[in-house]
Amino acid sequence: MSRTSQNDISSDNPDGIVGTMSLSGSPFVAEIAPGLMFKIDTGSDLSTITAEALATLEKMGYHPRKEIYPVLGRDGMGDIQLSATRYKIDLPFHHKVYENDSTTYNEIINVIHNVDFAPSKNGLSVLGIDFLQKFKIEYQYHNKALNLYVKLPAGYVQCVDLSYSKALRTSIWLGKRYYIPISIESDEDEYFIDTGLQRVGIKLPYREARRTLRPLYADTVVSARGQFPAIVDHSAILSCGDRGGSYTAYYYDNDEEDFAMNPFNLFTQDVLIDFIDLKLYLKPTYNIPKRKLPESVTHITASR
Repeated sequence: MSRTSQNDISSDNPDGIVGTMSLSGSPFVAEIAPGLMFKIDTGSDLSTITAEALATLEKMGYHPRKEIYPVLGRDGMGDIQLSATRYKIDLPFHHKVYENDSTTYNEIINVIHNVDFAPSKNGLSVLGIDFLQKFKIEYQYHNKALNLYVKLPAGYVQCVDLSYSKALRTSIWLGKRYYIPISIESDEDEYFIDTGLQRVGIKLPYREARRTLRPLYADTVVSARGQFPAIVDHSAILSCGDRGGSYTAYYYDNDEEDFAMNPFNLFTQDVLIDFIDLKLYLKPTYNIPKRKLPESVTHITASR
């Protein structure tokens, strides 16, 4: 059974931005080239690709190489997928620009070669953690864009160190399970980094609602795994590294990790997840226009 993936990755231009993608939807879907969409999901152990996406790449002149190579892991729906084959293909990253209120694409900024994909069994093309962990991932909050780096870009301040699971039961997956220490109401836990969480920035199990004496509100969380009743604290006291503030915390149970967070939903500023060197960085918010937030929610921001 395969325990390796993405070992042959290379790019035409390894310096600076290796790849850039515009984001939309919830959870985020990235467009790397016209008509070529991938879900960005750190909770997916493997990257998958649909027949439609393969056809789009072939029309662009990028031809997949099919390999007999068993792969096993969670897919973008959270289901365990076992496949006897995978595809190796190059991904062309286009730069998206806006001119006169219309969208245009200029030249390809980079090509990442030899990206491994399992054939999708659920209709989703996904860039999973097996691919994402090869990079430093920058989320541009205001531009709603995702950039890939192998070297740390300027302007970021380290917030906290990351860790990954070393449990035997997770060693067979193609990608690691990454965690970040976060304290809610002065109790610290390791939160799984899951960019597949919809709407939710921070998720705790239902039993942990005892942490707060504030009024809690009923809600329903919708995810790829179904719908789950939740209770919500709109003013949970949260700290992450040397950052802190109040935030909306969701308490609910499902068949995934008890403690999880989505950095794309948690932070209202540019954030960089460094899977290579196991660090999370924030970009200070001075000189960046702030988006108005709902009155009931105050997100954490970096110190100035």
